[in-house]
Amino acid sequence: MRAVTIGFATGAALLQTQAALPSVSAGLAAGLLIAAWLLSWHACLQRRMCHLGARWGSVLRCVTSLLAGGVIGFFWAAWMAHRVLAPQLAAADEGRDFTVIGTIDNLPYRFDQGVRFNFAVERVLGRPQDVVPPHISLAWYAGFCDQINEIGDVQPGERWQLTVRLQRPHGNANPYGFDYEAWLLEQGLRATGYVRPAPDNRRLDSFVFSVGNVIEHSRALLRARILAALSGKPYAGVIVALVVGNLRGIDQSDWNVSNRTGIGHLISITSL
Repeated sequence: MRAVTIGFATGAALLQTQAALPSVSAGLAAGLLIAAWLLSWHACLQRRMCHLGARWGSVLRCVTSLLAGGVIGFFWAAWMAHRVLAPQLAAADEGRDFTVIGTIDNLPYRFDQGVRFNFAVERVLGRPQDVVPPHISLAWYAGFCDQINEIGDVQPGERWQLTVRLQRPHGNANPYGFDYEAWLLEQGLRATGYVRPAPDNRRLDSFVFSVGNVIEHSRALLRARILAALSGKPYAGVIVALVVGNLRGIDQSDWNVSNRTGIGHLISITSL
C-alpha cells in the first residue's frame, strides 16, 4: 500500500511538469494499455514467484505497485485538471454582454469605485446555460464611461439578474509576482468581468437558502456589527479579519506594521 501511495503522489506530481494536458481520449487509451500491461506483468510475476525467491519477488511486487500507483496518479490528476478547466468562456464571447441570473456567492468587497463579488450563475437569458462558466468574479463600478452608475446593495445569498461583460482569466506575467490567474483557478472562478448599466439589473430574491449562503450571510452580519461597533477605530479591519477571515478591509499601513513586527502570517492564516 505504501508503494502504491508513493507512486500515486509521484504520478500526480509528474503531471504538473507537463507543458500541456494529455487529451481525454489519448489518456484513456494509454491508461487502459498500461493497466493491462501491469496486470499481465503481475500475473506473470505470480507464476514465477517460486523461481525468483522471496527477496526478488518482494522487490518486483514493490516496483509493480509503484508503477501502478504512478499511472493511476498521473491520469487521475489529468482527469481532475480537465474537469476543472472544462467550464470556460469561449474566446469569441469575450467582450460580449450577457444577462445572467444567479446568487451572490461570497462576502462582497466594497472599495471607493464600487463593489466586487463572486457570482454563481444559475441561468443565462437567451443563450445556452454552458456558454458562461458557473462561477465568475464581477465588479460593479460606480462610474461607467463618465456616467454615474447606480450600484446595487448586493449581499451574500441574494439572487440577482445582471447584465455583465466577461473575459477569460488573465493575469500579469511578472516574474515572482502574484499569479492572479492561478488564484482564480484555485477559487474556481473561470471568468471575470463587470456589471453593465442596464434597466434589468435587479434583485430577484432577498435570500436563497444553501449551506454556503448561510455561512457567507452570517459572515456579512458579523462584519457589519464589528464595523458599526468600531466605526473610526484603528485596526477595525484587523478585527474583522481575525473574526470572519476577510482580509480586504485591512489598510496597507496596518499590513506594514504587521509585516515589520513579524505577525503578518498570523493574520493571513485566518482567511484559510
